[in-house]
Amino acid sequence: MSLMAALLETYDFALARGLVDNPTLSTDGLTLLPLYHSSKVSGGQDIFEITIDKNSNAIDGRFLEKGQVVIFPITEDSITRSGTKIAPHAISDELSYLSPKIDIDKNNSYMKGIKELLDYEKDHSNEHFRIIGNYIMKNTILEDFLKFHLKGRSYSIDAKFKLSYEEITDKGKVQKKSIDLQKIFITFKLEKEYSGDITLTRDIDLHNFYIEYVKHKNSYSKERSYCDITGKLDYCVEKHRGLIGNAKLISISNHDETYYGRLKEGKDVYRISYEASQKVHNMLKYLIENKNHTSYIGEGAYLVNWLSQDLEKGGVQLVSDIDYDDDEDFEDVEEQDTMEVLGGRVSDKLKRYFLGEDNEFNVGRDFHVLIIEKVSNGRISIKYYRRLSRSEAYERVVNWYKSTNWRFYRRSKSPSLYEIVNFIYGHENKKGFLSCENKKLFRSTVERLIPCVIDAQKIPKDIIKTTFYRLSGKQSFKDSWNMALSIGCALIKKYKNDYENCLIDVDRISEVNQLLESRSFYYGRLMAIYEKIELDAINVKDKDDEQNKEKKTAKRITNSDRLWNSMIRTPERARFILESKIKPYQNMLKKNNPGLYVFYDKLITEITINLMELAKTEGKQNGSLNEDFILGYYYQKNGFYDKKKI
Repeated sequence: MSLMAALLETYDFALARGLVDNPTLSTDGLTLLPLYHSSKVSGGQDIFEITIDKNSNAIDGRFLEKGQVVIFPITEDSITRSGTKIAPHAISDELSYLSPKIDIDKNNSYMKGIKELLDYEKDHSNEHFRIIGNYIMKNTILEDFLKFHLKGRSYSIDAKFKLSYEEITDKGKVQKKSIDLQKIFITFKLEKEYSGDITLTRDIDLHNFYIEYVKHKNSYSKERSYCDITGKLDYCVEKHRGLIGNAKLISISNHDETYYGRLKEGKDVYRISYEASQKVHNMLKYLIENKNHTSYIGEGAYLVNWLSQDLEKGGVQLVSDIDYDDDEDFEDVEEQDTMEVLGGRVSDKLKRYFLGEDNEFNVGRDFHVLIIEKVSNGRISIKYYRRLSRSEAYERVVNWYKSTNWRFYRRSKSPSLYEIVNFIYGHENKKGFLSCENKKLFRSTVERLIPCVIDAQKIPKDIIKTTFYRLSGKQSFKDSWNMALSIGCALIKKYKNDYENCLIDVDRISEVNQLLESRSFYYGRLMAIYEKIELDAINVKDKDDEQNKEKKTAKRITNSDRLWNSMIRTPERARFILESKIKPYQNMLKKNNPGLYVFYDKLITEITINLMELAKTEGKQNGSLNEDFILGYYYQKNGFYDKKKI
């Protein structure tokens, strides 16, 4: 199924379940628009609402507060109007259309549409439109706006219809103000004596009246052809609404030479009915603007996901962390096995999302993932689209979390795609967090990682090479090393799972010795031991309280830190140097804490013997190390702080 068909299907599901034009289900003022309607967000001084009584008289008016959303009927031409083209909306519009004193040509075109609607209303009764229509026919909208907004204050209007007036602030000061009358958008509200006022935005009966009017008009006055999406004979259009500003999903070239050859004109490329176009674009517009479905990934690109038959559930978090319930206690969880935590917390949340209340993977309830990008002011590009069954989507997303799960401080989780990209290509900011400033690189890397989650593709090898390169420069991380180390280990774990069929448990690395107790792994363990010897020796000598110890050791650059990169490139040489530098600290431990000295000496001896045995079979002494070095370092360091693990 194509993306267009999927969006159409989703809109029809939503329509059948009463989710279209339903203000009670809206989020952040967003409503899934009905057919042949659009929306506009108030900037605070650009949308003016006129209140009308049952006798079609204007009785009040006000500017809508910033952020308020209005819904209004549109026409085939008005939704794509630009420049000097005259194309009025059906009811609500700018004052340049609603007032003959501002632009007579625009007003004539607008009034023609109102008269046609009033004629239609005579046979298809709708009281609310009749009241609004009769008021509009009086042609007093400009005067009413000035009366209700200015409230008797003096004003002036210049030749370009710029309104100037003075306003007294709350502090009693006189403030000069000006407004471009041509751009003021007018909407309406009906005074209802007993049932409460109703706005044009929330007047569903009036919306349905207009929808039926458009369908009626198109049924007899428009040429019909077969729609490429529905396969039905219907009125097809070439003009389609913009989704991100004026950028369009379907655009037709104005240059005839574009179609030389097999095609004669733009409509021969792709035919879509007016109704299908409205459904598809309204659906995608809602998804893009809804934060529950969409994540912005930079450079005009958006990641969108949804369930076709459970639209109200929103999307699943694919690029940021999966939220845990607020009442969950992380400390209690830490006592559990890591994989149980994953299965019980993350996996269960994903299962609830994908299965629904009936706890079954119902056929037909599919999961959709889309990456859409605004490539110019007039065009939108589809970078990626997948449609999966719920069961398949659940399996793949959970597999990603299992194969990237790692310990982050006291919490086991998978790094988000945002965290991964910031780690791979980012630098520490002033707050000590990793941040990728190259937004184009950020976006493209997220796009490369999405198929790893959704399509179960292997993680790109160049990302792992970059990961190892980043972790090889330990001293470049001042405040973010622990975070970088955990993210890097998670990626290495994913790499080994993808290419070596090795699923590593962060807490039980020693159970897969045959795969991970390699030469590089042992050197990583040694590095962690040498680092800990130096830090412990300083702490034992000073005998500070625990808080001061932590502060002191956190800021200290150890000999292991200085020789970190050398150990990776020339391990045997670096080890020889490091052993000599660590010797004084070993002597300090031997004197002040003999137990610790014996413990570390035993670990070093054990690892040294293993390295000697490996040298007999592999014949390598000073060759550079691989990513197992990082795992070995983490495993040993983690073990020092968890007696159960070492």
